[in-house]
Amino acid sequence: MNIRCTKCGKDFKIVDPETLSDARDKIAFKCSACGYKEPLTKKPGQSWASFFATRALGPSAVGEVAAVERKPKAPPEAASLPPKKPQLLDAPANVAAVEDLLPEETPRRRSAFSGLTGKVALFMLLASLLPLSIYAVVVHFETMQRMEAETDHTGRQIVSGLTAQVDEWVDKNLRILQTAADLEAMRSMAPANQEPLLKSIQANYPWKYLVFTVDEAGRNISRSDGKPLTDYSDRQYYKDVVREKKPFSWQTLIGRTSGKPALILAVPIRDGERVIGALCSAMHVEAISDQIAKWRKGKSGLAFLVDQTGKVVAHQDESLTRSEKNLSGHPLIARFQTEGPGMIRFQENGSEKVGFVQATRLSWKVAIQQDEEEVFALIREAMIFAAALLAATVALVLLVAVLSSRAIVRPIRELTEAAERISTGDLEVRIAVRSKNEIGELAAAIGRMQESIRIAIERMKRTRGKSLALGGPKASSAEAMESS
Repeated sequence: MNIRCTKCGKDFKIVDPETLSDARDKIAFKCSACGYKEPLTKKPGQSWASFFATRALGPSAVGEVAAVERKPKAPPEAASLPPKKPQLLDAPANVAAVEDLLPEETPRRRSAFSGLTGKVALFMLLASLLPLSIYAVVVHFETMQRMEAETDHTGRQIVSGLTAQVDEWVDKNLRILQTAADLEAMRSMAPANQEPLLKSIQANYPWKYLVFTVDEAGRNISRSDGKPLTDYSDRQYYKDVVREKKPFSWQTLIGRTSGKPALILAVPIRDGERVIGALCSAMHVEAISDQIAKWRKGKSGLAFLVDQTGKVVAHQDESLTRSEKNLSGHPLIARFQTEGPGMIRFQENGSEKVGFVQATRLSWKVAIQQDEEEVFALIREAMIFAAALLAATVALVLLVAVLSSRAIVRPIRELTEAAERISTGDLEVRIAVRSKNEIGELAAAIGRMQESIRIAIERMKRTRGKSLALGGPKASSAEAMESS
């Protein structure tokens, strides 16, 4: 009768299944080709002979013979003798064995890292990636700190430069008015003397669309545009200069004709220590606001300018400028009021931003901002590169680990298979491992063990032959019972 290994498909011939004990319902078939141990279970009361008859496969396709552990019945006269130990029958190469299987025995599944390959891979990953990961974290931390310091330094320089431009422009216009206010024609407070001077200032500084004077009571004395005189006694800049005796004053507004932001500057006209009036000029701020509104950095970087009350003076969105939008509640401006100058992180429209603010001489606020993601784009790119490098390192380490472990595991598996076949009685198995390392020494030891077993079996055969020759008919009877 034949039986087939369900794993590798090898066919094996079963010799005398009647010798198996029918008291056990479970045994195991062990394939000598692949080492797979298959549990076999028969029905209670069924004999193993009938069980194998139902699994018969016909003549063996490969001519291999299975060695069955024999349990011969003792002759009546030898019933009192101790039972003989089971012996393996002589068998050719690739012999399979049918042996008893304990009912609770079940095949064990190896974990991913229980084998040598997994352990080598894990060790190499830890040995190579642990220091690399620590180095990457340290470098990332230092790079982040350096990038933040550079961003803070650069942002302060940019906002300081824009603020200096605004202050310089305001100072230039103040110096023009202060110089004109000290002239004798201006101190005379006579319209005939002041008008030529006012028109000359407007002609030489085209961004000034109106230059005018007011007396102590706030009445308009003269003006450069030739329009009717107006009462300015309710204007705050007049009150600051004439009544509060401030060195200068200002007010931002939207020009009635241009619809664009305008600035009115006022300086006192003195006669000795006495303030007798004020010299004022109304000017467009396009010259300075354009520099603010047109400032760009990257895709999201922008700058804007607000006056001392928070009204927009310059912004890339002209609608905010024309409507005099109050941005005193803007998170960047509000944080500057409490935290002072420096890098400010804030949220706007659901995105994280970085900004800087600095006050001008007129207490205006120059602000710049940019998306945080764009500011620290270099760090993000460095992190992506580091992650790609780490992934490549992992792949390389795993490849090296698999290749190196296979070079170790393959001969071990060959030796394991050889030892398994020797354990089933195949003493002709060839041990092909010839390495000059510890595995080679192990292969040589197994080869010596194989030779020792062969010599021991030959000695047993010779001893048995001699005992049979000396034993006469009684030994022949015992031999006949053993071979049955």
